[in-house]
Amino acid sequence: MPNIYFDLTREFNRNRLVAVLSSGQAVVWYRLAIMSKDGDWILREEDSACQQVLAVLAAHGARYRPGAPLDTRWLRAGWSSHFEFTDTRSHRIRCDFVSRPPRLTEAELATLFTRDPGHDLPVIGLPALIAIKRTQRAKDYPVIGALARLLPPAQEIEATTDPDRVLDLAPGHGAESVREAVRLARTGAPRSDIVVALAKENDRLQQADRRRLDRYRAAATPFLAEWQQQRIGDVPLPDAHEQAVRLATRLLPQTLD
Repeated sequence: MPNIYFDLTREFNRNRLVAVLSSGQAVVWYRLAIMSKDGDWILREEDSACQQVLAVLAAHGARYRPGAPLDTRWLRAGWSSHFEFTDTRSHRIRCDFVSRPPRLTEAELATLFTRDPGHDLPVIGLPALIAIKRTQRAKDYPVIGALARLLPPAQEIEATTDPDRVLDLAPGHGAESVREAVRLARTGAPRSDIVVALAKENDRLQQADRRRLDRYRAAATPFLAEWQQQRIGDVPLPDAHEQAVRLATRLLPQTLD
């Protein structure tokens, strides 16, 4: 069955590589999920990349959803841009873009835009995808465990959220690991201690992501209130983009301290 998000990835990159498929649809690509409700892409942080993607979205009749304009001035501050359109089967298609996703270093981001000859479309690699999935949502952590199973054992033990995999891998791997769960497993601690250590680790990651998002929500409050008042989501995309940029210039910070 065709996947419109895979097709859109090819459209975004028709002229050159500018958008890498990420998050839920990347999990679908790795065949660990059947579907995901929207599409997420990491965008090359260039004005021309933004224009290339905006042109494809406009051709599909997309409209803005509340969020930053697709413009490098806000993308480089970690803001995200959101769009929606209805496909030929009357399905709602949602498209989200960032250029600096959380928990990835600049070096890791730079490697995303080298096409893997083993893929027929650009998809984020497993270690980076696992980092991105370390969100505030509890449902992402079993997905991380499944993704980690696709890694070599020495990498899996550093990423898995499954206590049984930690116990299975610990005797042969993880001697240098700083993870408490791995350390406990290597010293023969009971399974219940591994479960508790992983739960605490996951909670730390969730709370860190929640604090990050709270900062963005607070900074965006005046901008989003004005967005709703101006009904930017009802305006055709080219005009809506100009309107969103004008509004963001007034009300959306280009840096977050």
